[in-house]
Amino acid sequence: MRISLIPSLLIAFGVTMSACAKKADVSAETAKPAPEQTAAKAPQYKAFGDSVQSTSQPLQLAEVFKAPNPQKLVRVQAKVVEVCQKKGCWMMLSDGAVMMRITFKDYGFFMPKDIAGKTIIAEGIVAEDVLAEKDARHYAEDAGKSKEEIEKIKGDQKTVSMVAQSVFLPLSN
Repeated sequence: MRISLIPSLLIAFGVTMSACAKKADVSAETAKPAPEQTAAKAPQYKAFGDSVQSTSQPLQLAEVFKAPNPQKLVRVQAKVVEVCQKKGCWMMLSDGAVMMRITFKDYGFFMPKDIAGKTIIAEGIVAEDVLAEKDARHYAEDAGKSKEEIEKIKGDQKTVSMVAQSVFLPLSN
């Protein structure tokens, strides 16, 4: 009886060993970076808010302004031109053609106050708004504008803004 079990065990052991060897070969292949990955390293980002980044290509602000859709998550890439100097609770982005105010979902995170000039990626919901004169003046005050600049703001203003759920700030930019 014992002798008849040994060949069966050896066959089973041999099959197991070959399966393990194949599995090891596959994992070794997948561990190697693709040639295109090693040639150009992707920029590294610090995430604010939701750290899960979409894989879609970021849009230019001008594209978003053409048809803001308040039901759709949008990913934009643009230069920060201004940040709230009191808390970092909003920022203004520009792509050269248009500007957009970014606030943050549920007031859940803030941006560093010294990032003006950096190009960021923001993901959120874009909507057309009417910004009341009072709010426009408040934002100007938060931005550190002079009293004269603040007094020049007259009437409500139509705007396009984003409530961002995440912002990705490049570590080198």
